[in-house]
Amino acid sequence: MKRLICLFFCLTLLLPAALAEEAAYALPIDFSGGYKPNPAAYTKDSYEDASLSVRMEKRDIDGVRYDIAWIKVKSPTQLRTYIAGTPDNEVAEKPGRMARAMNAVVAINGDFYTQRNDGLIIRQGTTIIYDINPEKDVLVMDENGDLHAFLGSDTQVQEIVDFLSAGHTIVNAFTFGPAIVKDGKALPMPDTYQTRFDSAVRAPRTVLAQVGPLEYVFAEAEGRNAISKGVTTDQMGLFMESLGVQTAYCMDGGNTSILLFGGKYYDSNYSDIERPCSDIIYVATAVPNP
Repeated sequence: MKRLICLFFCLTLLLPAALAEEAAYALPIDFSGGYKPNPAAYTKDSYEDASLSVRMEKRDIDGVRYDIAWIKVKSPTQLRTYIAGTPDNEVAEKPGRMARAMNAVVAINGDFYTQRNDGLIIRQGTTIIYDINPEKDVLVMDENGDLHAFLGSDTQVQEIVDFLSAGHTIVNAFTFGPAIVKDGKALPMPDTYQTRFDSAVRAPRTVLAQVGPLEYVFAEAEGRNAISKGVTTDQMGLFMESLGVQTAYCMDGGNTSILLFGGKYYDSNYSDIERPCSDIIYVATAVPNP
């Protein structure tokens, strides 16, 4: 019993320290970028400073090249989004330019929301579209940096309302999908998604995933090139499950799919052309670089 009391006392001491550290590295929840990364913090396949750790990896499995970024941050505000224009001005921009403008250490394309007129689309606390389509899965990023997948169903709207009523804040929300991992398990694909988004076709796929608190994975399955034939969403879900993620969600894929590290391509899909899109998801350092 004394040991349990001692353990509880130690944990109560550590919690305020962890919260203080998180606050110390908080970035504003707006469309500003992070600090410029420290060039000395980069290696060929990693970046690490006091606020951020990124480890890049490539895996070749059954004719598919997977590009992976393993990410740990000190503050949920370091997982950020950026849009090419303004909420009331729909434009497209090359992801590389957006990533460099925001000082992104690592970045992926978002859901290309300007291609649709419905869904729940929120970026950095700003609501762009609020017209939920219950046939589509929604991914929400909350105030703690946790990812929540709300699967398409007749109860989806109420589930989101209940989520907000419980005191949560939606910092970012995406409508593309499908969600491919929930509670650590790969999800079977609904027929409607297979029809609407060609989920059964091998193609490049971009995924945002969470492993645990303030720990994420950006992943891309390359396709349509000489080294990789692409994947279906079922295959991508099984691969993400094998990585041990708890939640995983598909962003726009195909010619939009991209993974950038240090402002440069980490994949092979963009050797000749980079497709402009409406938004990116990125991670930034919260340490000023003198």
